[in-house]
Amino acid sequence: MTARASVAAIVGAAAAAFGLAVLIYMAPPGAVEHGASLYPRAVGLVMVVSVGYLVWRLEPAYSISAAVVLSPFAGNWPRLGVPGPLSPDRLVLAGGVLAVLVRAVLSVDGPRLRITATHVLLALAVVYAMASAFFAGTLSQNDAFLRLVDTFGIMPFLLFLTAPLAFPTQRQRHVLLVAFVALGAYLGLTVVFETVKLDALVFPRYILDPHYGIHAGRGRGPFVEAVTNGLALFTCAVVCAIAVAQWQGRRARILAGAIGLLCLVGVFLCLERSVWIGAGVATCVGMLVTRGARRYLVPLLIAVGLGVGAALLFVPGLHQRVTARIDQKETLWDRRNLARAAINMVEARPLVGFGWARFQKDSADYFQQAGDYPLTATTFGVHNTPLAYAADLGLIGVTLWALGLLFGVGSGLVARGPPDLLAWRIGLLAVAVATLVVISAVPPSAWPNRAIWLLAGVACSGRYDDA
Repeated sequence: MTARASVAAIVGAAAAAFGLAVLIYMAPPGAVEHGASLYPRAVGLVMVVSVGYLVWRLEPAYSISAAVVLSPFAGNWPRLGVPGPLSPDRLVLAGGVLAVLVRAVLSVDGPRLRITATHVLLALAVVYAMASAFFAGTLSQNDAFLRLVDTFGIMPFLLFLTAPLAFPTQRQRHVLLVAFVALGAYLGLTVVFETVKLDALVFPRYILDPHYGIHAGRGRGPFVEAVTNGLALFTCAVVCAIAVAQWQGRRARILAGAIGLLCLVGVFLCLERSVWIGAGVATCVGMLVTRGARRYLVPLLIAVGLGVGAALLFVPGLHQRVTARIDQKETLWDRRNLARAAINMVEARPLVGFGWARFQKDSADYFQQAGDYPLTATTFGVHNTPLAYAADLGLIGVTLWALGLLFGVGSGLVARGPPDLLAWRIGLLAVAVATLVVISAVPPSAWPNRAIWLLAGVACSGRYDDA
């Protein structure tokens, strides 16, 4: 997209918004109140059209990379003054995906989408989940529908379909590298500022509100949720390692390496045990399968250990918080109670489940009092993603989802392509291992799905290298 076209789009959007305000000001007195009430909607429409125009003119690599950077704010845009329906991350991501799809259909000489059996399997999983939501009466519920789109897989699956065409060359994959490294720097610094109580440097300010979000007192970042923040930090650390392997400039590689180490220390500062285990196992697996990286495993562990030790030693109160987190048993009781209820629900309706997003409404009769720990968390969602899908969708639905994940990630791991994609495949393996560990201990969330399907799609982009 040319600079002139970009400036024209921005100026046009601003002029349209200003023009609406002038029309309201010049309207008859009786119409001012009505016009003022419509003004936010009109401005929203102008924003949607303007963003759509910009996304259409940009290369999809830029718009999808921008959506990655904006993803941590998903669900929290109202605290930044942006209405939920106008969430920039969702608009930009949807626009980028749509641009790829439309260009692939309309292009005469350009590359076309290549549909595989994995894509068909993912489509079947989506259709099944939507049918389950329809018959359960949750398809029209805003929260349940958004979970279907962002969390289960409609948008992530579309991202997997279009990412190979959006990032077919090393130059376009470089754009994504820059986005992840920049995001890692932001998330890493933010979690450090949270931990050492440099509140003036924490942005956005809602992160500091203990009554907003969950996991107050831990490194939860803009997600205001420590598990997702920790997994995002690990993903950024992995992509920083890819940047170290591929970038040419010495300073750029040092910068990417430093940000990667910062992200790994930030993983620890999130104070989430599932993330600690997942990141530790994934780091070892990723480096052990990489011939040139094996000799750096011990130095990396030492460097991270020194960083963590320094934090425990010099950050007031951190040692006590870490010890309390390690010894905390209440959350383990919650997970065991929720898992038992989910298993009982699967046994009651094994094939089709109780319907999409029905667990919290239908689970009351399926909890059991254990003999050695109290009954807790009876109003929560299942803290285990596969079990949550099994209770809602039954064995049919969870099998479709699991097979889609297996073949989707597997296709990325075995895909052929130019030499630079080897690092992306190893990165995909590390992120997949960490994600599988984490989702076994947390309810479904949007970031893990977006990240893993994006990386899987990029790893498959070698099929378009000749485009």
